[in-house]
Amino acid sequence: MNEDTFPSQLPTSVDEVVELTLADLELRPLSKRTYRCGLQAFLRFLKEEKHNGFSQDALAPYPISLLSEDTLSEFNRWLRRTYKPKRAASRRIAHDQSLGETKTRTQTVYLVAARHLMNWLDLNELLPEDVSYERMVRLITSTRGRRRQAYVRRPVDPDVIRVLTYYQRQELPEKPLQRRLIILRNRALMAFLYDTATRVSEALALTREDVLDGRAYKVRLTITKNGRPRTVFISNETRHIIQEYVSERTDDVYAPLFVSHGRNRGSALTPAHAWNIVKEAAKAEGLYQNTSPHSLRHRRAQDLLDEGMPLEWVAALLGHERPDTTRIVYAWETDEERLGDMIATYGHTPSEAASQATKRD
Repeated sequence: MNEDTFPSQLPTSVDEVVELTLADLELRPLSKRTYRCGLQAFLRFLKEEKHNGFSQDALAPYPISLLSEDTLSEFNRWLRRTYKPKRAASRRIAHDQSLGETKTRTQTVYLVAARHLMNWLDLNELLPEDVSYERMVRLITSTRGRRRQAYVRRPVDPDVIRVLTYYQRQELPEKPLQRRLIILRNRALMAFLYDTATRVSEALALTREDVLDGRAYKVRLTITKNGRPRTVFISNETRHIIQEYVSERTDDVYAPLFVSHGRNRGSALTPAHAWNIVKEAAKAEGLYQNTSPHSLRHRRAQDLLDEGMPLEWVAALLGHERPDTTRIVYAWETDEERLGDMIATYGHTPSEAASQATKRD
C-alpha cells in the first residue's frame, strides 16, 4: 500500500465528486454514459439556476459548501421544466413509483444520478453540517403531501468485520518504519471505529491525549455531527492496539491520534484517506462495493442490538437524538431476524396446519 496514492485533500467542489461518484458505481458502459449526462445536467442546474452568490462561471467548480437541503427538490422541478414530455416520445414516459408521479425516463434517470452523488457525499460525511441527505430526499415528495420513510436503510455486508481482520492478518515488518506504522495505524483505526461505533469524522478529530495514548477506557467526544458531546468506551483489546501504534511514534501527545505517514506525514488523517483504507480492505476481501468506514459503525450497532442491548442505550452510544432513528436505520434487521425466529418457533408448515385441521374435523 503506497500512501502517496491517497488524495491529500478532500474534494471541495461538486465537479470533483462527479468523477468519484461514477467511479464508485458498478454500471455498464451505456448506463455510465447516461449517468454522466445526468450529472453534467445537475452541474448545469447548479451553475445556472441555483448559484447562491456563485460566480455563474460555467468553468468554475461549484463548491460543495453551497449545497442545501432543497437542492434535489429544485433540481427535480428544473428537470420537469427542461425535459418536458413530447407526444412523439410518449412511449418513453415512465411512472416513477418512488416519487409517485409520471416522468420521462430522462428526468427519472438524471434525478437518480444526482441522488447517487448526494449519497456519496453523505456516506463520506462531506455534506455541509446543516444538510441532511434524508431530508433532501423527503423534500422531493413534500409538495405532494406524501409521507415517506425518514431515513434510508442501507444494507451492510454481513462480513464487513473482515475489513478489521484484513489489517490484523497483515505481517508486521521490522522495516521500513513507514510501512510498519501504516499497518499499526490501520489496525488501530479499524478497531476503534468498530469498538466505539463512532463516525469517521469523530474518530479523526481525536488526539493522542484524548485517549491517553491508549490507556483511557472511555473518551468524551466533543466534535460530533450534531454538536452534542457524548462518551464512547474503548475495550481492552482496542486500547492495546492503540498503545502498540502510538508507542512507535515520535510525535508528542497533542498530535492527532490517527495521522498520515506518507506525503502529509504527521497531519491528521482525512475522511477520504480513511475511506480509501476501508475500500482497499473491502476490495481485497471481496466485500460489497458500498462498504465504507460507516459500515463498521453500522455493524457494531447491529451486533449490540442482536446481543439484546436496549435500543435507547444503543441510540445513546451512536449519538442519535431519538431512538426512532436507531430503530429505522439499524434495528430493522434485528427486528426482522427476531420475527423470523418467532414464526419458526410458533408457526406451522402447510402440512402441519393441514394435519391439525384434519384432527379437529
